[in-house]
Amino acid sequence: MDDKLFDVFSEETEVPECVLRRVNETLEMIENSAESDRGYQKEEKTGKVINGTDRMGKIGTRKNWKRSLILTFAAVMVFGATVFAAEKYIGISGFFQEVGNKMPEEAKGLIEKDPVQQEDGDSILTYTVKEALCDKNSVQIVVEAAAKERGKYFLVGEDSSYDDPVSNLGIDSDQTIEEYAGEKGLTVVRVNAHFEFGEELGISSASGDFCSREDDVLMIYSSAVKGNQSSNLTVSCVGVAVLPDAKSVDDVMRTNITFQLEDKSQGRTVTYVPKNAEDGIITADGKMKILSVEVEESEIGEYAAIHYMVLGDASNIALDVTDANGNLWNMTSVGGSAETTQNTKEGVWKIMYEKTDLPDEIGIRAYDYENSIAYEPVMLQMS
Repeated sequence: MDDKLFDVFSEETEVPECVLRRVNETLEMIENSAESDRGYQKEEKTGKVINGTDRMGKIGTRKNWKRSLILTFAAVMVFGATVFAAEKYIGISGFFQEVGNKMPEEAKGLIEKDPVQQEDGDSILTYTVKEALCDKNSVQIVVEAAAKERGKYFLVGEDSSYDDPVSNLGIDSDQTIEEYAGEKGLTVVRVNAHFEFGEELGISSASGDFCSREDDVLMIYSSAVKGNQSSNLTVSCVGVAVLPDAKSVDDVMRTNITFQLEDKSQGRTVTYVPKNAEDGIITADGKMKILSVEVEESEIGEYAAIHYMVLGDASNIALDVTDANGNLWNMTSVGGSAETTQNTKEGVWKIMYEKTDLPDEIGIRAYDYENSIAYEPVMLQMS
């Protein structure tokens, strides 16, 4: 698996046709969703269809989205290209805001700065956890990667291409990465610092962004939904550095980073049930039944767990929360995940949203992302 992931990040990667097809289909969906209200204006197809959205983001060029989506389908992990304002330092709240989210003031007070860490590995870079934030269901970090030998390297995100603009990293220039590094005589190093997937935190996917602090100092943001809900956490991360002459996964420089993090958040859980339908409510042309929704509040946001049952071919269906008028809740950069039981008939769709005042009624909107069909939300009430 590691060798396959290494190939994804190389310049001459041959991506499987099935992956490219899914990527191109998703890109079409993204481009059809560029309206400011996040709705698309395509002709309605079948079923009860309303204005919808791809819910996959609002930033990046088609090329950068394509690279990131290939990573998503290949490794269940996406690091998109975000255009940042040039700053000397950007923390969790800064990354949060740069992708269009609002960090509540009470959440900022939970951010832990400069946690004590253990670092182990042989690399040309050092990795320092600058900020960390968690609640019961999510974890976010900002890591600073810096070259040990200064003035020699240009650090970029691991999914970057040489013809990507350096402005994506917050650098005030219209040059590409290749042009910028060449003019300064710097060696390009692809860099990342991501959560260690596995049972410790219960993380299966993550998302992130990058921002250049100096040519050889890169700020890395990573966020994820976690399954481990204990108050005291051991967070394990992996720092990755790849030089241009790397030929295989054996040439990737890895650094293991570990630190302790305490969940200091406070919250409550609210349950919503279908209106006038005790055994669930049908949606998506009879393909799914919505059973209930649990929304857990914290200082960071609202974490929705949508419980559903599969009645037909629902492999292309995504779920989302709306208000009583059908307006989509604002998803955070943490994103979400989907889980199914062993018989795959029942599952839970989990998504992190911006903090809001929980209403008496919500809607659940099903979206067919293969055919760009958004179904009319089914309504649930607070129990």
